[in-house]
Amino acid sequence: MAIDQRAYWVWLQHALQAGSSKTRHILESFENLEAFHRAGLREWSLMGIFTQRELAALRTYTLQDALAQIDLCQKLGQHILTPEDRDYPFLLRQIHNPPAVLYVQGRLPDFLEFPSVSIVGTRKATLVGKRVAHSLGYGLAKGGAIVVSGGALGIDTAAHKGALLAGGKTVCVLGCGISHPYLLANADLRDSIAQNGALLSEYPPHTPALRNHFPVRNRLISGLTLGTVVVEATEKSGSLITANEAIHQNRDVFAVPGLVGSRASQGPNNLLREGMRAVSCANDILQEYLFRFPGKIHLEESTESVMLIETAQKEQKTVQGNTEDREEPAGLSPYAAALFRVLTCEPRPFLELCQEADIPTVCALPAVTELELAGIIQGYSGRRYSLKES
Repeated sequence: MAIDQRAYWVWLQHALQAGSSKTRHILESFENLEAFHRAGLREWSLMGIFTQRELAALRTYTLQDALAQIDLCQKLGQHILTPEDRDYPFLLRQIHNPPAVLYVQGRLPDFLEFPSVSIVGTRKATLVGKRVAHSLGYGLAKGGAIVVSGGALGIDTAAHKGALLAGGKTVCVLGCGISHPYLLANADLRDSIAQNGALLSEYPPHTPALRNHFPVRNRLISGLTLGTVVVEATEKSGSLITANEAIHQNRDVFAVPGLVGSRASQGPNNLLREGMRAVSCANDILQEYLFRFPGKIHLEESTESVMLIETAQKEQKTVQGNTEDREEPAGLSPYAAALFRVLTCEPRPFLELCQEADIPTVCALPAVTELELAGIIQGYSGRRYSLKES
C-alpha cells in the first residue's frame, strides 16, 4: 500500500525542525522526499549539511510516527499542507526557508485572489495603539484584504478583532501547536478566527509556546503577505523581526508614525527614518495593491475618513497630559508608583493597566488597594480604575 506522501514531509520537518532552509538543497539533490528517505544514513551523511542531531532524528523518527501525527491532526479537526499541495500558500513558496509542513485549523483564504497584509506590534500596546490596529484591521478587511497577525495580546488581538468585526478574513500564525492552550484569555478569539479564516502553525498540535519559536514564526507572518504594517513597537520588539523578515523577503513594510519620545513609537519611527512608508489609514495600504487586484479592493468601504494618525496623536497627547504632567505622590511602593504612572482620568480595565505598567496581576492587586486607601484612585464596575478627581 502506498504511503501518504505527506508523511515524508512530516518526517523531514520533525528532523530538521521549523525554519530550516535545507529542504531546498534536499530537493535539488533527490527526485523527491521518498527517494531521499530511501537513501539512508550513509548518503545523508555524505551530503555534509546535517548536524549530528538532525542525522539521528532522520534515522530514529519513523514514517509510522509521521502517519500517527497526521491521524492525530484529523481527530483534532486540523489538516496538513505541504509544498506539494495546491492549497499551500503561494507567497510562502517564495521565501528562503518555506515550512515543510503547515498545520491548519479552519480554511486558508486565497492569497492569490485577494491582497494580504500583516499587522504587528507590541503586546504592551497603548490604548491609542490598540484603536489604530483595530481600525486598520477593520478597514483592510472591509476593503477586501486578508489580515494576518500573531494572536498575541495588544496589537495582534486588536487587528484580528477589527478584521472579524468587518466580516473579513483573518489568519492567526501561532508560535506553538494549534491545540496547545496558549494565552487562554484569547481562546474565544482563536475560535472565531478558525471559523472565519484560519489558525496556522508549523509546529505539531500540542507543541508548547517556547521563546525561540516566535522569531522563527515571524517569517511566516511576513511571508504570507504582500506587506507588513508595524503599529507600535519598542526598539527591541519582536515586531521589528517581522519587519526585517519582510524586507529580506522583498515585501512592503509600512509603519504608523507616533509621537517622538514615546517608547511604543520607537520602532515605527525608526522604520520611517529608514525609508519605510507611513500609514495614516487603511486606504494608504490598499492603494498600493489596487491595480494588482482589479475589482477586489473597495477603497470607499475600507475605512472612515478620519485620519488615524491625527486622531491617535491627539489622544496620545491627552494621555500624556494625564500621566506625565503631574507629580507622583511620595511614599508609594514601586508597584503602586508604576500603576499611578499609567492611570488617567478615564476608567480603564484592571488587566489593561497591568499590561501597560508591566506588572504581574498578583503584585498589582495590593498596589490598587494602596492607591485606593491613599485616596488617589477610584474604582468602577467591571474592575476598572481611574485617577480620583481632586
